Amino acid sequence: MGDSMLRGPADGATFVLVHGSNHGGWCWGRVKPLLEAARHSVYTPTLTGLAERADELTPKVGLSTHVSDITELIEGEDLHGVTLVGHSYAGAVITGAAEIVGDRIARLVYLDAFLPRDRESVLDTEPPESREAFLQIAREQGDGWRLPPQKSLLVRWGLTEPADREWVWANLTDMPLLASTEPLSAPTNAARSLPRTFIDLTAPKNAGTVPASERAREEGIEMLEIATGHDAMVSAPARLAELLDEIS
Repeated sequence: MGDSMLRGPADGATFVLVHGSNHGGWCWGRVKPLLEAARHSVYTPTLTGLAERADELTPKVGLSTHVSDITELIEGEDLHGVTLVGHSYAGAVITGAAEIVGDRIARLVYLDAFLPRDRESVLDTEPPESREAFLQIAREQGDGWRLPPQKSLLVRWGLTEPADREWVWANLTDMPLLASTEPLSAPTNAARSLPRTFIDLTAPKNAGTVPASERAREEGIEMLEIATGHDAMVSAPARLAELLDEIS
């Protein structure tokens, strides 16, 4: 499906697309132009310490840092009516942002994303085997505080096309462990008062986000599905852009 399949409103919507672990704003490169062609405004920030901001990575960079990145962007650009999209880890980021700038958000979209609750960390919501694997990587390869990229994740994310794998692998950077171990601060559960959509990515399903998908169903969040892997913005950008356009 190409640009012509998108039917954005005349005045367009405002999207803020937040990337997941080890990624950066670059990962939306195939989705952003499709949404912009449908007359939407699209922001694709890179979180502190990742991608082109890798020189900002320190042991103190955590979930609260990344929540501030997004709230400061939304307030700094004076954005309203935002469709705030969080991929994977960034489900925690957008949930935290809703506590601070909820009045500026029209909808939260969880793209195969984690759904921690107040005082839970992302790793708290991972299956035990996934949690231990990430902690072991940090201990053995990341000085106890970093999560370097792993080629095995390309399989976990369902990336099968050689060109896709090469593009993603070339751009991945270290992730701060604190982002996944710092508890979410969401004392008012502001996210639950906003319209929420969960886009389940099912072919193959990332085992780490199975609990999040189940929680989304339990909480009555609107459920949509794309039969592609965890990095849908890479493997199915046209279908993802179409769904986001419809959601907005």
